[in-house]
Amino acid sequence: MVSIYWTDEAEQDLESILDYYLENASFRVAELVYARIKEQVEGLVTFPERTRSGRVSGTREYVFNKLPYIAIVSIESDTVKVLNIVHSAKKYPANSSI
Repeated sequence: MVSIYWTDEAEQDLESILDYYLENASFRVAELVYARIKEQVEGLVTFPERTRSGRVSGTREYVFNKLPYIAIVSIESDTVKVLNIVHSAKKYPANSSI
């Protein structure tokens, strides 16, 4: 059975996302965004192949459905490690020319 592991950085990214929605929308919107992110990441337990090749070696990227975010993950034999959650408009990785 595959499990999900959130790094401290990914948890901080999620917290920042929720803070943004709390400040700029409402508690309800933040709650819905949180639920959608968690639900879609948990879906990687049964189907981790739905990710694409990452821009950083050794990573994969999961593009969230109906949200402007990408989860940067690494997939090991029994763990999907969530490394970061980045906004799709953000230059990633930071030193990239993309």
